[in-house]
Amino acid sequence: MFTSIYALIALGMIGILFGIALFQVMIPLLYRLKFGQSIREEGPVRHLAKKGTPTMGGLVILIQTIFLFVTFLLINRQQFSDDYQILALFLMVLIGFGAIGFWDDFLIVVKKNNQGLSAKLKFILQLIISAFAYIIVIESRGGSWINFFGTPLKLSFAYGLFIVIGFAGCSNATNLTDGIDGLLGGTSIISFTGIMVLALHQENRMVFFLALSIVIALFSFLVFNLPKAQIFMGDTGSLAIGGILFAMLIALNQEVLIFCFGFVYLVETLSVMLQVWFFKRAKGDRIFKMTPLHHHFELMGWKESRIDLLFWLVQTAMTIVGIWLGVKLC
Repeated sequence: MFTSIYALIALGMIGILFGIALFQVMIPLLYRLKFGQSIREEGPVRHLAKKGTPTMGGLVILIQTIFLFVTFLLINRQQFSDDYQILALFLMVLIGFGAIGFWDDFLIVVKKNNQGLSAKLKFILQLIISAFAYIIVIESRGGSWINFFGTPLKLSFAYGLFIVIGFAGCSNATNLTDGIDGLLGGTSIISFTGIMVLALHQENRMVFFLALSIVIALFSFLVFNLPKAQIFMGDTGSLAIGGILFAMLIALNQEVLIFCFGFVYLVETLSVMLQVWFFKRAKGDRIFKMTPLHHHFELMGWKESRIDLLFWLVQTAMTIVGIWLGVKLC
């Protein structure tokens, strides 16, 4: 059995208060260090008002998540025996993708523009972490296969490609989604809550406690990130969120459900790809006013809170579908 519901509630409240306290200290510190966000000139005009807002809030999210996760594991250590490979996977992905994002954020705030790590170097670093993740997964799973709706599907070498595309794609997709106040934080809470439900169904304590830790950390972050945001997540948080979401689905043997639990992030990425493809084919015409998709709605005159609500509702619906598929078909 899991920790009692009362203990989880108590730890959750303590975790949220701990996170709020960290942000209360972090935000003034980032202002003093002048670690403010630079704004793209080609972006929506109203974003110019956000210039100088502290970024790197993802660093607090990671610290809080790891602290809570380790606390949960220590309290329930007698319930874990052979989960060390999955634990190594989770910590490597969180710290690894978080470190890439931190490096990117640091370069941005130092250079005072949005040109951080080059796309090539960022992908190489993501590839390295993905390769180590692949090794861990093969060792823990005992083969190159995925659970395709209840049927083990052996992919052999193609599984390595699937892992690389999954980690790089998910981390970049969540990074694209982090474009307006509250959007990624809210959708991520929904996605990870769905992961918690599946973990509870499978009695997977490791995944359950990690998902719970992330949800608590994101709630603390949203207190300061809802419109108008006092702090941004930055690449430190957005890259780590995408990577760990995919890693947790791997641990549950339900990688194919990334299309449900990461639906909004995938739509945001597809909007960019479609825009580029159509722009080239139509010699300058566009499908959307601007991409990723949330910017299209901004240029239509929608408030950020309205866009958040729409995307949260869509992600909630797809998360429910993902839970149903995970419970009934996998």
